[in-house]
Amino acid sequence: MKKFPKAGLLIVTLVIPALIFALLKLFGTNHYDLPYFVPAKDANGSAIVQNGDTLFRQVSADCGVFGGMNLEGRFTIVTRMPANCGEPCEKAADELSRIAGLKTSIPALQMLIVSTDSVRRGEWQSVKADSATIASCFSEDLSDAAKGSDAANGPAGQIVLIDGNRHVRGFYKAGDAEETDRLMAEIKILDYEKKNEK
Repeated sequence: MKKFPKAGLLIVTLVIPALIFALLKLFGTNHYDLPYFVPAKDANGSAIVQNGDTLFRQVSADCGVFGGMNLEGRFTIVTRMPANCGEPCEKAADELSRIAGLKTSIPALQMLIVSTDSVRRGEWQSVKADSATIASCFSEDLSDAAKGSDAANGPAGQIVLIDGNRHVRGFYKAGDAEETDRLMAEIKILDYEKKNEK
């Protein structure tokens, strides 16, 4: 008679949680929500709101920095890096190499380094641009949004994540391993969202 209560207790403590976990795994959906940056603004400098939602500015694909890159439907990593900044740039290049490793599993990923001097290292595109061209592509709105994050304070600059709809989805410190981990996780989230769009 005493074996039945023990068996019942075993079922309650082991089997039922396993069934609940299995049901959640089969029928549940994880939803990750990455923020948008750089709201679209009207002539008065106020954020444009349409149907109760803030509209966000799209990065201009016509900017000379992006050249022949297709931004539509791609995840684009853009970083501004000084040509000769020594060790900080080397750390940034190492972290960019880690990010480039995602290209095998996420073919929609593309990377661009913008510099005032020619840079060609690693598995990414590079472009030489003067400060005025860089400023025109990354408007004051984008710079102001970056100031709100710690990414702008990195020694080798910042990394910007642009989604397939040309919206800015994140700012990260170049050369910081923890920031790189966060960026890689957020790229995977965007890829997951893209694959599961209905």
